[in-house]
Amino acid sequence: MDYNHIEIEQKWQKEWEEKKVFKTSQRNDKEKYYVLTMFPYPSGTIHVGHVKNYVIGDVVARYKRMQGYNVLHPFGYDAFGLPAENAAIKNNVNPGEWTFKNIETIRNQIKKIGISYDWDREIATCTEDYYKWTQWIFLKLYEKGLAYKKHAAVNWCPSCKTVLANEQVVNGKCERCGTEIEMKKLEQWYFKITEYSEKLLNDLDILDGWPENVKIMQKTGLEKVLEQKSILL
Repeated sequence: MDYNHIEIEQKWQKEWEEKKVFKTSQRNDKEKYYVLTMFPYPSGTIHVGHVKNYVIGDVVARYKRMQGYNVLHPFGYDAFGLPAENAAIKNNVNPGEWTFKNIETIRNQIKKIGISYDWDREIATCTEDYYKWTQWIFLKLYEKGLAYKKHAAVNWCPSCKTVLANEQVVNGKCERCGTEIEMKKLEQWYFKITEYSEKLLNDLDILDGWPENVKIMQKTGLEKVLEQKSILL
């Protein structure tokens, strides 16, 4: 007998959605388990690399449900920032229209795959009901003296008109557009994380079950922060 995957998958995905099979209960005596995979940039739509990432997370979520956990498995879109704006400029469309059109396409793509997300908890970081909380957190850091401004030399892409992290510079060029980067002195916001970096560094030793190579990477990064005294926002 032929396996009509489209008919069968659509049937069960519709059943899952109507019965909210993957909805996370807030009032539940089961032990809680949180599965979060990286949110995609909706500057475009998803590709097979995204699928590989989300399928792995979905396997973990389904396995934990079968073990009896109350699993929270949400999904969202890293939609606030330069990638979406640059894509909109490139395609000569309004950034909002471009972003939300891509979000709709990604949502449909993910649902066709059958990933077990709780769609009632879907978020987009460009919406006010999300970013109002990042603004609130920033204000709390600012009030405590942990967010401040200072001038510093930064990697500047004259084409993208933005600051780049060292990791975004490849052979002296912007990884996005290939333009030669410039060193530019700008006033930037910084987080004073050295207030906590010593504690974070020492507490790496008490982390249970973490791969040693990950702990070494964390340690190296924190030691650099201690040398720099702050981190660029």
